[in-house]
Amino acid sequence: MPAARVISRAARGWRLATALVLVAVAVAAAQVWRAERQTAALRDEVAWLHTRLGDERELITRQRREMAQVAGAVDRLARTTAALGERGAEARRLAHMAESRVETPALVNVAARLDGGGSVVSEDAGRALEELAWVDGQAAVASDSFAVLTVLLKDRGEDVSRGVPTLWPVRGLVTSPFGVRTSPYGEGREMHPGIDISAHYGMPVRAAGSGEVTFAGRDPGYGGLVVVAHGGKLDTLYAHLSALYVREGQRVHGGQAIGAVGATGRATGAHLHYEVRVAGAPVDPRRYLAK
Repeated sequence: MPAARVISRAARGWRLATALVLVAVAVAAAQVWRAERQTAALRDEVAWLHTRLGDERELITRQRREMAQVAGAVDRLARTTAALGERGAEARRLAHMAESRVETPALVNVAARLDGGGSVVSEDAGRALEELAWVDGQAAVASDSFAVLTVLLKDRGEDVSRGVPTLWPVRGLVTSPFGVRTSPYGEGREMHPGIDISAHYGMPVRAAGSGEVTFAGRDPGYGGLVVVAHGGKLDTLYAHLSALYVREGQRVHGGQAIGAVGATGRATGAHLHYEVRVAGAPVDPRRYLAK
């Protein structure tokens, strides 16, 4: 009987040990399963991070290329603006204007950084921003120059427009127009550099526009002659005059009497020979005369 009890107790101990071993194996298996799941999750996360990092690197590379293109464009703009500024300065000198007082900023070093010391702005971006600031200053200088030049040119244009010869110097029929004609002296075809206006002897001849008398005197072919400069290399000539009412250097206004109709010089009768010249070349006066 004692031996049976010993055997029963041993069996119970083995069963308990087996149960404990099974529990331990189950716990270990559960831990291994959880560890494998965590490892798989970490692998997935690492793979996602690698993908994200690749995308970010590609984005950064693309942005750097784009920033390099922007920097190149800014370089070209800076060169163009510099040339514009030089031309503006030259225009001011030619117009006898004072130098622009707009201060041109020097290139400013852009060096924004993070707390850790890393640069916020790339080298290309920083250079582009520096040059943009410089371009802005140059544009302000050019704007100042061209604003003043615009006013000067406007005033000059108004001065010229006031002198444009649009008035008829004398009223009468045009007996010989501008262009090629048969010579009234039987010398064949010739170029007539003005128009002949028939008028009574002694009728007042008036300036076709405001200007300055550059010649008032006698000429072998034109006879009594007055030349008026209207600005912009535009001159008018009044020929065959019987009398002169102005002198060289005198300012005249449009409609002012400057002489009288005559037949002096190489003329076949009393009339006014009238010319308009641009830079010394005769042009058709009818381009300017009011209808």
